[in-house]
Amino acid sequence: MNRTNQRKIHLHVKSLRQRFAALLLAFCCFALTLCAPASAGAAKVSSGGPIFSGASAAAAKVSSGEAIAAEYFDGILSYLAAADKRSSADPQVILDEGCDPASRLDLWYIFALAQHDAYDFRATARATRDSLLFLSSPLQGTTLQKYALVSLAIGDDLSPYDPSLLAESVGSQGIMSLVFGLHLLNNGASLSSHTPQETVRRILALRLADGGWAITGEFGDVDVTSMVVQALAPYCRSAAGSSDAEAAAAIDGAIALLSSRQNADGGFTSYGSANCESCVQVLVALSSVGIDASSDARFLKNGKSVFDAIASYRMPDGSFRHIQSGETNRTATQQVFYGCVAYLRFLSGRPSLYELDAVREGRGLVPTGAPSATVTPVAALTPTAAVASPTAAPAVSPAVPAKTGANGSGIPPYRLIGTGVIIFLCGIAFAVLGAKKRLTKRNDLLAAFSAIVLLVLLWIVKIQTPSQYYAELGVSEEEAAGVVTLSVRCDTVAGENGLPADGVILAPVRVPFREGDTVYNALTVAAASAGLPLDVGGLGTGGYIRGIGTLREFDFGSLSGWMYYVNGEAPSESCNSRRLADGDVIEWRYTRDLGADTE
Repeated sequence: MNRTNQRKIHLHVKSLRQRFAALLLAFCCFALTLCAPASAGAAKVSSGGPIFSGASAAAAKVSSGEAIAAEYFDGILSYLAAADKRSSADPQVILDEGCDPASRLDLWYIFALAQHDAYDFRATARATRDSLLFLSSPLQGTTLQKYALVSLAIGDDLSPYDPSLLAESVGSQGIMSLVFGLHLLNNGASLSSHTPQETVRRILALRLADGGWAITGEFGDVDVTSMVVQALAPYCRSAAGSSDAEAAAAIDGAIALLSSRQNADGGFTSYGSANCESCVQVLVALSSVGIDASSDARFLKNGKSVFDAIASYRMPDGSFRHIQSGETNRTATQQVFYGCVAYLRFLSGRPSLYELDAVREGRGLVPTGAPSATVTPVAALTPTAAVASPTAAPAVSPAVPAKTGANGSGIPPYRLIGTGVIIFLCGIAFAVLGAKKRLTKRNDLLAAFSAIVLLVLLWIVKIQTPSQYYAELGVSEEEAAGVVTLSVRCDTVAGENGLPADGVILAPVRVPFREGDTVYNALTVAAASAGLPLDVGGLGTGGYIRGIGTLREFDFGSLSGWMYYVNGEAPSESCNSRRLADGDVIEWRYTRDLGADTE
């Protein structure tokens, strides 16, 4: 081999080593970025929050609550128009094209718009009456009350509703059915022998020692307390006939409780989970009794108001999420929408959110000055379509706490092995290209790019066999500190949408546990053993179970979801805060009405 060829080979080998070293260095930087913990001083970027940047962010800090509420109101209208592919974000177009009265969520958009301005609700009223005609079973409890409340809000009457069922609904499902029953009574609904005064007394009798109200337990819940304040608001005024000293004193106590429960970031927590809806319920309650949530000193923590907390749940498209780690949530979005309306009503001196304008003003379905529309009068309505049954939610993969890898570093062995294989193959590729004298810049970039893509996929995707997954969760007899019995039931919705007719999703099973394990740990072990998917959120702030199997929160209305009971009682702490004790009997129950129907 002559010296010229030897030199060329030497140069090719040197070039190959340089390229391989550069690739290895790039990967090491990439791996350090993935594995190293975030610096304590590093800024974190959130996908949510207000849509501001640069100078706009500074301006947002001093922006008034009114401007923020108006921005959120318009942003949600734009989100609804885009999400549902509506022709316009104009409220009248949304009412005519998109709001479905058969949906318990859309009802609240209709309600909020009715309390925001005078729109033409004739098409909405027609659709509402049609949906009531085609229900598979009569509405009951708070669901019936909410439909009736929306009918009054849009200027319709209560003729489509069975008066005996409406009367029976008051108090039929605990505190919440008293709250919405009082809203109806406050707006002139005739509910047999029930009177506003009698209903107020029943609500006050359920007040807890700390000054709040709750579905279950001994301590007041932020959401329920706020909703009680909203219903009692008309009775704290000195206007003729509306003042009630006992109710006013109870409201004062509730306001003090809510102030004490406010978090350092201005937000609120309910059942162990900081969430958007709790912030909104407090905002509506404060607005109802004439307290400015953006400036009242009792509701400023570290200079943060509830508006700052709500902003942290905002998504880039104008919608809102339920918890910080979640995605767009329809319930959170619609509650922020009517929360903005409540606050804007307060600022403009109008009555509270649940004091219906259509009732006070004697306004019918067609507001004064509304454009003429060719809509069939309500009196002549005929059925047009049946209400579609909700479909079962898709299965969601279980979420479980991360475990340390076999090498003790927290890195699964397959990632280290795969990384070595990819680097080796990349070296082979460079060697082949070098041997064929095709180490061009284009080929170098192509090989490096392919290797990086494979490495990214390897380090992002988690690979586990079922046996590895179950092995992570299980507790051996030697480790066990005790044994609990756990079951999952859905009696309140049994037989609906393909759910078990007997209400049993998971029959009672014995679950051994380690010292310090929680109800959440027991649920994940039992669910994994049964192959039952879980949808879990909020583990960093208290734990929240969104779905078990195919049944998820909000599948049966805005108050539906999962609750857990320990030895027959519903704890007021989150499931990953409640420690297990030997012999505990744990039941997960699905509720349609915040637990009022699962007692």
